[in-house]
Amino acid sequence: MAQSNEERKNIINTVLIVMVGQVGCLTLIIVLASLFGGLWLDRTFNTKPLFTLILLFAGIPLSVILMLVIARRTIARLKSKPDTEEKKDLSA
Repeated sequence: MAQSNEERKNIINTVLIVMVGQVGCLTLIIVLASLFGGLWLDRTFNTKPLFTLILLFAGIPLSVILMLVIARRTIARLKSKPDTEEKKDLSA
């Protein structure tokens, strides 16, 4: 069955909202892991802000890279779905 244009837009919007939620949660996890890991290392080695700052600054490019990976994967899935649906419609 062919989807209407409105249904397709609703699906795309829903998928994009889920993608933004995934990116937000991963960013939060990375920041919290960097913070608590850095605080623990600073307390263990008595180097007050050193490890915390290093891990927080290292988390920035990591979260950007993960954001790009998730966005590319989501866009690839969105682009591939219409092709498979059209092939199913043509074979029926």
